[in-house]
Amino acid sequence: MVRNWDIIRAILLKLEEGETARLAVQPSHIDSFGPQEVAYNLALMKEAGLIDAVVHYSSEGDGEIAIAVALGMSWEGHELLDSIRNESVWSDLKKRFKEKSLDMTVDLVMKVSGSLIAATLGLQ
Repeated sequence: MVRNWDIIRAILLKLEEGETARLAVQPSHIDSFGPQEVAYNLALMKEAGLIDAVVHYSSEGDGEIAIAVALGMSWEGHELLDSIRNESVWSDLKKRFKEKSLDMTVDLVMKVSGSLIAATLGLQ
């Protein structure tokens, strides 16, 4: 399994839609991706401290995630979403990483998106 930034962004956006501080976002709520792929990325986001989530692996020993539910965003999750929420910034960001054949990390995503936003605001 790979970390998928489109899934990560989709999960953060879905959590932000909630009308309360706690919203149960499950893999089935994220369209266009397989449930195990979404569950895996939910587990990664929990591990990184971006979200509060419940993740349980199958007792069959097959490595499948049986339950994955995102319950809310942490401060860091909000910061990351604020840096990638805008669709044009997100598209430009992905394009730049792809052109340079670089992998996206949370730190680099935050730095590059911050630079793109600053340039948009005329601060650079």
